[in-house]
Amino acid sequence: MSVLRDVESRMERISTSLWGLLRRGGGEEQVEVVGMLRRECDSNAVIVGRGRTVVPNSFVLELPVDSYARLEGEAGAVGERLASEVRRHAAQRHFSFAGPVAVRLRPPRDGNEPVRYRLHSSITPRP
Repeated sequence: MSVLRDVESRMERISTSLWGLLRRGGGEEQVEVVGMLRRECDSNAVIVGRGRTVVPNSFVLELPVDSYARLEGEAGAVGERLASEVRRHAAQRHFSFAGPVAVRLRPPRDGNEPVRYRLHSSITPRP
């Protein structure tokens, strides 16, 4: 059971790190990243046949350079936790994916640093 407690503790630290980095300025509420991922699925859903709706499965969450630097060591685990939330949302809505779900965190590559974060999504077929 101690292994499960360790895993749970680690996931809690990762969540706390992510939410702390994605806070708006001052005492305002946390940014709802999971809600943003859900909306991204909903607004980019493509009906491909009777009873089959495909949604984005590849997400990139760009963070400001300093925020990404603090989270870099746990970026993979945070991305997996967010991907799990996307899969859960898709199951509830009966959405399908063209390939495996992945949420990657990264610093901006275009030189335009986001104030808090920026989300990109795409439908990426299985390799």
